[in-house]
Amino acid sequence: MQELKKENKKTALIQVQSSTIVFQLGYRYILNVKGFNKVLKKKGLSKMQLSKRQIKIILALLDLENAITTKELAEQFQMSIRTIKYDLDAIKTWFTKKGSLLCTQRNKGIWLDVTDSKRIELKNELLQVERYELYPDQEIRIHQMITILCLQTTYLTTQQLADDLKVSKSTIVADLEKLEQVLMSYQLQLIRKNYFGYTIVGAENQIRLLLEFIIQKEITDYDIYNIMNVITNPTEESNHQLKLAIHSQMQQIYQVTLFEMSKIVNQEVLEQFNYSEILSIILRVTIATARMNINHTIESYKILPNQELLEKKKELPFLLMRQVFSSYEFPILEDEYIYIFSDVLMAYEEHNIADLTRQMIAFVSEKEEVAFNGDQQLFTNLFAHLSLKLHKKYLFVNEYNPFTEDIKQRYPSLFQTISDACQKEISKSVSIINDSFISYIALHFLVSFEKLTINQTIVRIVYICSTGLGVTSLIQQRIMEEVPNVEIASFASVLKVKEVLQEVEPDLVVSIFPLEDIQLPFVKVNPIPTKSDIATIRKMVEGILQGNPNKTTTKFLASKGKPSQNGIEEESRELILMGFLVYEELIKLFNQRIQEEYEAAFLLHVYMMVHRIYFQSQYENEGNVAPDSLLNYQEEVAEIESIMAKNKLPINKAEITALLQYLTI
Repeated sequence: MQELKKENKKTALIQVQSSTIVFQLGYRYILNVKGFNKVLKKKGLSKMQLSKRQIKIILALLDLENAITTKELAEQFQMSIRTIKYDLDAIKTWFTKKGSLLCTQRNKGIWLDVTDSKRIELKNELLQVERYELYPDQEIRIHQMITILCLQTTYLTTQQLADDLKVSKSTIVADLEKLEQVLMSYQLQLIRKNYFGYTIVGAENQIRLLLEFIIQKEITDYDIYNIMNVITNPTEESNHQLKLAIHSQMQQIYQVTLFEMSKIVNQEVLEQFNYSEILSIILRVTIATARMNINHTIESYKILPNQELLEKKKELPFLLMRQVFSSYEFPILEDEYIYIFSDVLMAYEEHNIADLTRQMIAFVSEKEEVAFNGDQQLFTNLFAHLSLKLHKKYLFVNEYNPFTEDIKQRYPSLFQTISDACQKEISKSVSIINDSFISYIALHFLVSFEKLTINQTIVRIVYICSTGLGVTSLIQQRIMEEVPNVEIASFASVLKVKEVLQEVEPDLVVSIFPLEDIQLPFVKVNPIPTKSDIATIRKMVEGILQGNPNKTTTKFLASKGKPSQNGIEEESRELILMGFLVYEELIKLFNQRIQEEYEAAFLLHVYMMVHRIYFQSQYENEGNVAPDSLLNYQEEVAEIESIMAKNKLPINKAEITALLQYLTI
């Protein structure tokens, strides 16, 4: 977990707000040098050539508002400071030609002196270059070769591949060795045949899975923006201008599919799917069309039945498939629809999601030696994520995930541990446990880790009083106002001293009773702490911190800073009561239809739901609404809305969908 602790000191930022995850960890832009130089020539600039690494550094600088040192850049791009300085010379010249100033100052670092509008202009210029041309690196060449071979019915020679990619035959031969390793991970094989060349053989679903992975890996955030813009604001010009880093034949089919999707999408569709699912559906229709174009179907040639019903229900995968297949005069095959519609998780066995979540958190906590299992919010968020993911109607194994590469690079240990946990607790199938799936889970752990590391160096106190309740608010307020760097971890009665100390593991025990056999620092105080008592506690805290200056909390703490004011206490009390009333009514409504093992999870879910609604942070409708569930449980939906309205809690479709899942699992 060392990389987590190091990264916390840098500029990594993770925020989770509602269903939107904002994740700023790095810069993954795959750009083409030749295409970029064409832009330079068109603008009448110098013929200086920037490397792809230099372009990435420029993009990083454009995204920074503050200064950054050469050492930090070297760590970010995993290269020597000397190399960074060499690149910065070329980059400074480039910015000068653009009329912008790259500033440097000893002991401060490097920064750009440009306006926000100029930053956007320069960034867009870099991101709008055509990436599928000359001089790709080995990984991109391998991806292009795989795509080319998967779109051909005949063998291709080394010379043909070299001509297509405009590189030497020796480069192709060297790349083919690495290409074979990629194919092996997907149970595919590269066949060599003298005088004929090369071809790829293997299961059709694995070939498509690999194609999906390759194309999604080349998609940048800028591509996502353009694709979604074409879908929501379609024009013939915008669709024609959209270019992705994929083979021209695949690009043509993709544009047709995207255009057809733009004619189908409306607000109702956007509520059912998030952007990642929409991208996956478009991509699968594209891949299915490309493979059928060379007579490779997923399975049989059986025609899809019940097409009228699917049309009536406005099933998005079917509607898009029908439109695109019609353009290419392909039949609507059942197995093709199943492939496009969702992954069939044959290797997945039903689990109790709550137990699965606990086991996964415990596994990661043990391996990474971080107390993730002390964070109840992590459990709640991860439980909700896995419940939606593993019981979702539309499930796509290669959903686009912009965080994957950054997480793998910056947190390799955590990524591998979560991968091991998923294989142990869920499945070993690559169709379920892939990099995208693991990365989304890693985000929850990273957010939890952020909560842990932002805690100041503190001393955790257990306070022993007469009943465990008493005047706890007064005591807590007095101590936390007058003693710095402390946290009242728990109050306890004298009857439960040993039990609480064993559970909480505090650094200091403060008690109004004389205690014996306590193997921890101990302070005896008056029932209402006096100034002398406070001074003694403060001195004891200072001694503990001096004895262990690097001490930080290893527990996730529920509150920080001063205790709540009376107004907030009243509000929280009202909120707890409201949650209980809603829970009681929902339990009666569902009438013992919730399985016993999910009752505790349902209680927690209702309380968290009431909290979200009360503070106007409900689940987003986008991608979280299941129209079929709402239709099948119309009476329950009406009752839920009535219950929530009675408690002055307006509930949306996404929250209702989440509640109804407890009736279906």
